[in-house]
Amino acid sequence: MKLSEIPYVELLTKYNNQESLEEIVFDTQYPKVENKTDFGIVFGGVSMIPYRVEEALRLYNEDLIEKLVLTGGIGYLNKDRKTPEAFKMREYLLKHNVPDSDIIIESKSRSTFENINLFLQILKSQYNIDDTSLALITSDFHLKRCLAMVRKLLDNDTPLYGSGAKDNVTDIDSWYKSLDGRRMILKEAFILCYYSKKKTIDNFEVNLKR
Repeated sequence: MKLSEIPYVELLTKYNNQESLEEIVFDTQYPKVENKTDFGIVFGGVSMIPYRVEEALRLYNEDLIEKLVLTGGIGYLNKDRKTPEAFKMREYLLKHNVPDSDIIIESKSRSTFENINLFLQILKSQYNIDDTSLALITSDFHLKRCLAMVRKLLDNDTPLYGSGAKDNVTDIDSWYKSLDGRRMILKEAFILCYYSKKKTIDNFEVNLKR
């Protein structure tokens, strides 16, 4: 079955089991960051920032990332209406000895779609993006959507990797253990189905269990 063929109501009825939701939401086959990558793109998120920026710092300290692109403004759910998420991540990285020269800021986006569009605009305006490699650093459950959207927008052979941060609530090993985790993964399944129907991402083949 193609992702776009799933009726929304069936996500709540036929396919709301653990195996089906994991098939829709999680990507376990994405290329991992194993060699030096030019840019690590760190996605903001109200409650996800600590885990995502920690994962970015780990990759940077292991010399697997050349520069870090921090993307995130003041999202719709942010209680702090003054400080963009990207600046909060920058402050954390500076405190952990990442030089400012290795940090690029995108601080206007309010959604994943804006994150991706705006950081790609920055990279295309300053670098030859056809000659670079990118690593997307975000939460485990969020990675499939981000990789799919970037691939769709780039439409070239730029090497693209992923790194899924774990928070012990929404990652593949823990989401089904809590109400918050189940809500987040069900919401992500709806988003992926919606984007596939709108052709914002490619239409995945999924093998679902009732």
